[in-house]
Amino acid sequence: MSRIPIETHMPDDFFSRQALELTFRLLHNNNPGLANAIKNTLSHIHLAPYETIQGSHTGEMYFNAEIYESLSAHAIGKIVSALTDIGEQALQKHDMPPEHLNQLRTLIEDWVQLTEWILQHTTPDKTAYH
Repeated sequence: MSRIPIETHMPDDFFSRQALELTFRLLHNNNPGLANAIKNTLSHIHLAPYETIQGSHTGEMYFNAEIYESLSAHAIGKIVSALTDIGEQALQKHDMPPEHLNQLRTLIEDWVQLTEWILQHTTPDKTAYH
């Protein structure tokens, strides 16, 4: 099984600390298990060195690979689902300001991009089977 080396970082190889913290706050009351997993991740993984980010992001960033190792694909899928549920409830109740809905939409997109990154980087190279 071949994988893209972790040393080769592209702009989509990073996930923001801000997104992790916001997700923790959103899930804290309704999904404490997932919130706790995020809190543990925040305390156990390391920020990507600024030089590695190469100006492609602002703010503190983590390597996707470390988040994946800490949370697992299953937990990340549950996070996407839980955030989607929050968005659906907010749309039904009309109790969230439009700017908060936009923030939530962006947050869900960040997690979906992480999921896509995981799929791309953990799928066996098909040429290995020929």
